[in-house]
Order: sequence, then C-alpha cells, then structure tokens
Amino acid sequence: MDGISLLDQMSNDLVIPKSRLDRVIANAPHRYKVYDIPKRSGKGRRTIEQPAKEVKLLQRWVMRNILCKFDIHSSAKAYIKGKGIFCNALPHVASKYLIKLDFKDFFYSIKARDFVKHLSICNCFDCSEIDVQRLQMILFYDKGGGDYCLSIGAPSSPLLSNIIMYGFDKSVSDYCCDNNIVYTRYSDDIALSMSDFSLREKAFDKVRQVLSELTYPKLILNDSKTIFSSKANKRMVTGLVIANEGKVSIGRDKKILIRSQLYSV
Repeated sequence: MDGISLLDQMSNDLVIPKSRLDRVIANAPHRYKVYDIPKRSGKGRRTIEQPAKEVKLLQRWVMRNILCKFDIHSSAKAYIKGKGIFCNALPHVASKYLIKLDFKDFFYSIKARDFVKHLSICNCFDCSEIDVQRLQMILFYDKGGGDYCLSIGAPSSPLLSNIIMYGFDKSVSDYCCDNNIVYTRYSDDIALSMSDFSLREKAFDKVRQVLSELTYPKLILNDSKTIFSSKANKRMVTGLVIANEGKVSIGRDKKILIRSQLYSV
C-alpha cells in the first residue's frame, strides 16, 4: 500500500486513533447481530448477520479503497452498478434450452482463507502479512469455532463474493464461449442456455468439473434446485420470464397482480 500500513491509512482517512481502530478490527468478526427474516419465496426463513456500525464503516472503507481494485468477470450480473436481473436474463433470450443451477450456502462457503489465496495470485493489491490478517478480520464473520466466512448482511460480502468467484466464472465462461453456450451468474444462481440439445449435459458436467478442480472457494451445487427447461415450457431466469418471442417479461401472473393492485388503489 505504497509503504503505508492498512492501519495508518484507515486511521488517517477515518480520523480514528490507531489504538481504537486496532481494537475494533480485533473484535470485528464477533460484532454481528444475528436475526431471521422470511424468504422472498415465502418458504422458510433466512438468517442475517448484521455487522455493528463501526465494523460496517471499516468494511465500506475497504470496499472503496481496496476491493475496487480487483477484477470481476463480465458474466457476473449481481451487485454491480448498472446491472441486475434483466441483464442476467437478456443474454439467454435466443436459446432454446435453459439450465438453472444453485449453490448451497453460497456466502457461508466463501471463507477468509479463500480471500488470502486470491490475494496471493492477483497483482492488484500488495500488502503485508499483518494487513492481510486485518482485512480478514474486517471482512469475514466468525460463524463459530473460528470458521471465518462471508455473512449475509455485511455490505462488503456481495462485492467480495464476485471477486473470489472470478476463477470459477472465467473457467465456465471460456468453455461456454468455445461451445456456443451462454453463461451468466447472479450471486448463487447460475444460468446456462444453448440451442443444441446435446450441449445440455455437457454444460452441466463442465460446471461440476470446474467445481471439483477449483482450489477455492469450495462450493457445492444444491441439486434440489437444478432445473432443465426449454421453449416447450416456462423458462425463468432470476424471476423473469423468457418468452418464446425472444423477449424478457415479468410474466403473465405478475402483470395480472400489478393490474389488480393498481385498480384497487
């Protein structure tokens, strides 16, 4: 960091004494409020780990000053300014067949050690060993027993997940580009589409192969959420419907619901 330690730079920018800052960092992985909220699907509940205000302040500083220097693959469509669910669905409109895959416990599967491995192979950020340790404390949540992972609730977790997924995204995307397959990832949701039926199993097998060979992070597919669909039935990507006419739509059911809500006002 140009000869300036992480602690010095954060202390200068945030106007926090280094002694206090060091104490906050040392306790950061444990300073989370844990609570449950209903899932959007209405089925089950989701656990949120909300970092304390001081920890959030440090996480946002790291996002602005450090994480912004890392590459994110173009196939990643979530948590990026100017992108969203429409950008994730649009690339698949011309394909006949669609595969949807989902990672199990996505954020919890991304560990502090994965971040350390990523730092060791990329050249966009140079820091001392003690600064690497401080970054781990700031960015990762202690889920128990020293298992430092990303939390669902920290402002830095979405960006950090995209950064650490770069290797996976590149491996799958390179294969897909060479084989006329479209690949996008929206957080833990993978979409693969193609017009050649024979490529469905090949694409699926390639994802599994990449996961098995990946040194980090160690991810597992949630097989219960694997969906194969085609133009013969309803194709949905991150909640949006891909119509056979080559358009992305919110779908008939949602249109009816919105109309009914408008007329009831």
